[in-house]
Amino acid sequence: MKKITVSDEILQEARNIADKVYHPLGEFLDEKNLKAVLTSMRLKNGKIWPMPIVLDAEKSIAEKIKGEKEIILADKKNKEIFKLSGISTFKFDKLFFYKNLFGSEDKNHPGVAKTLEMGDYLVGGKVHLLKKKLKKLHKLFFSPSETKKIFEKRKWKKVAAFQTRNPPHISHEYIQKDALTKVDGLFINPVIGGKKKGDFRDEHILGAYGILMKKNYPRNKVILGTLHTFMRYAGPKEAVFHALIRKNFGCTHMIIGRNHAGAENYYDPYAAHDIFDRFEEKELGIKILKYENAFYCNECKKIVLEKECRHGKKARVDISGNKLREKLTNGEIIPKEFVRKEVAEYLRAKRKNIFC
Repeated sequence: MKKITVSDEILQEARNIADKVYHPLGEFLDEKNLKAVLTSMRLKNGKIWPMPIVLDAEKSIAEKIKGEKEIILADKKNKEIFKLSGISTFKFDKLFFYKNLFGSEDKNHPGVAKTLEMGDYLVGGKVHLLKKKLKKLHKLFFSPSETKKIFEKRKWKKVAAFQTRNPPHISHEYIQKDALTKVDGLFINPVIGGKKKGDFRDEHILGAYGILMKKNYPRNKVILGTLHTFMRYAGPKEAVFHALIRKNFGCTHMIIGRNHAGAENYYDPYAAHDIFDRFEEKELGIKILKYENAFYCNECKKIVLEKECRHGKKARVDISGNKLREKLTNGEIIPKEFVRKEVAEYLRAKRKNIFC
């Protein structure tokens, strides 16, 4: 059986398929399924799936495995980890890929830029794990089967998931705590993996959340766990992807805020809300909690949502991950209306190596 060496990122994608993080997906997409996903956000069998999970390869690799029924995926140390069956190889139409996934041809879009750096061929095939058990990814990582057991043990019948790639600021804390009034427990699930330059490093996102959760959340109501994948910056389509993943972890609700999985100004701030109107909640299998922008109002003297406050923009302290990055980069004081004092102190102490 022929063997190919693949990147850690591809191995992680294979693991997510094997661990059922990406259920109902069981394979790297073949050409027909890829087209179906990109054009309809569904697999050929009709099941909802918005994100193309692909294995890219250079021409020499595609030619090496052409005609093979099965191949082995190995890491950079030549360790055999996965087997692929039902192999297909085909030319990678990158323009079609990024136009449909990102709705953009702009090479400055981080997703478009990443696509252009990928190999010129794609390899489809069903994923099989060669070992019964792989090494634990992170002390805070739980597989879907593990999270379901945790939720059951805690008697959480309703669980809301919160996706993030930023340290916690007051706006996110407000949204999380509001969601907790609707459910039994909260699963804070930061993305651990490839991000664009200028994003926060994984260890500092987790470190900041660890500090926040010590004193500021109800005990036994919140779990912090890692999601190991990379950011696509696909905006609304990535929001659906993130919701399906959290359904697989056993969550019943998914929090979707302003500009979910966005980059710069490529998407309407609430496109990730509107996209869920295309699906019946029963088919999607998870309830979406849509949140507007939350900000601190100097007149209301508290964090409020847009629909709750009639004061003008002059009274607002806008809060976001981008604003937090700016303040840290410029060495500005981070006010208490923006980030809790203990979190701000932690982030300032890590300022020299806090970004990717």
